[in-house]
Amino acid sequence: MEASIKLTKFYLNFVVMRKLLFLIIFTPCFAIANEDSLGISSPINTVITTDSIFDDAPAEIIKDIEKEEISSLKIENIVAWRLQQLDKKTPMDLRYNDKVQVFIDSYLGRNKALIARMKGLAPYYFPLFEQQLDKYDLPLEFKYLAIVESALNPKARSRSGASGLWQFMYPTGKQYGLEVTSYMDERQDPLKATIAACDYFVKLYDTFGDWNLVLAAYNGGPGYIQKKIASVGTSDFWKLHPHLRKETRNYVPTFIAVNYAMNYADEYGVLTKEPKINVSETDTITLKRQVKLKVLSQLLCINSETINYLNPSYKKEVYPKGSVLVFPANSANDFKINEASNYAFIEAVDNKEILIDEERVIYRVHNGDYLGRIAKVHNVHVFEIKEWNNLKSSNLDIGDKLVIYVKKEGNKSPKKVTSNKNEYTVQKGDTLWDIARKHNGLSVWKIKALNNMENDNLKPGTTILLPTS
Repeated sequence: MEASIKLTKFYLNFVVMRKLLFLIIFTPCFAIANEDSLGISSPINTVITTDSIFDDAPAEIIKDIEKEEISSLKIENIVAWRLQQLDKKTPMDLRYNDKVQVFIDSYLGRNKALIARMKGLAPYYFPLFEQQLDKYDLPLEFKYLAIVESALNPKARSRSGASGLWQFMYPTGKQYGLEVTSYMDERQDPLKATIAACDYFVKLYDTFGDWNLVLAAYNGGPGYIQKKIASVGTSDFWKLHPHLRKETRNYVPTFIAVNYAMNYADEYGVLTKEPKINVSETDTITLKRQVKLKVLSQLLCINSETINYLNPSYKKEVYPKGSVLVFPANSANDFKINEASNYAFIEAVDNKEILIDEERVIYRVHNGDYLGRIAKVHNVHVFEIKEWNNLKSSNLDIGDKLVIYVKKEGNKSPKKVTSNKNEYTVQKGDTLWDIARKHNGLSVWKIKALNNMENDNLKPGTTILLPTS
């Protein structure tokens, strides 16, 4: 290690001396030939001056220099210097300023867990992004935009309805060939959505001719950016910056910050969080009947994260008959070998003969009960209760027993309550009638129904739930 450091220092000193000798001999000549040649300004002079030392150095030498010699080189702002190294490698504008610093502090501070996850997911998505970006002759740094848009989640969906890794709205997705059906959403297909995004980037660059404006238009819409350019009278993003709405104003600084965070996360002690994804050799299965995600996960012993990663374009946690699904090759092979027994298992789950993440509950109908209220309390649908109990109508009689299949929450049974509730601790001598009388609008049957009570007996010290309305 010491020998390596000595060699690095020797190389550094050699390069510095060569540069200084060159400047001493030739600078006066340049100054005479062109008076303005030494007047080139830079927003970060110390960074520019220091950086010139490394022009001829191999990448591994630069890394050693940064770690071992950074203090001796007197770099005043290491973040700015590092961004400048990234900026040299791309036509995009990765400049440093205080607006960018705010988001760098966020990503490598309170949000560093996100960067840890992104480092784990990057090997699964970045090669695909880079291949398409290279094909379209686009800056490879666009791969980091998918982190800004979706945190590398192909199933991400915004409040406004944008979907997928690149967060296409429905009309824009259709415009670029991404189909959406009741079961499938090609905006969630990593390859197809990336191709569409590249098409869109190319079109935006043809319109604006500036990568910062391409980013801003991707977020705010090309029409919005064109209007701002016309009204403000400049096409410089940083001059437009204060005139843009907050989300679009912060979009470019966020993109630059993500570039920095992903490249220098190690220097901030951000560890990689590996996802639970198995993407070894894969094969496909064509389903002969509709199957739910949870059933396939249980049947093939594959976690849902892997299934969703390999089959992201399916919108719901159910795959219709005829779906072509991708699985790890060994799991797909096992499914095909045991196909008959697998479909028998699937049918048994559908018929509730086998329960995976549910439990069977017997509910006794109380005075005033109706299917809608019972379904809401148990977080199921009315049609499901009717189907499970072979009900031809919605009529119920007091004392009827209903079979209900409720979801498990981890290892616990779900609480059969509504979201609007108060807790009440039973006191010695309390009766249901007394409790109901103390709370306006309550009746005994409501208390019993909410707490699934079979009788009126109360035990002092126990807690019961009371509806607030």
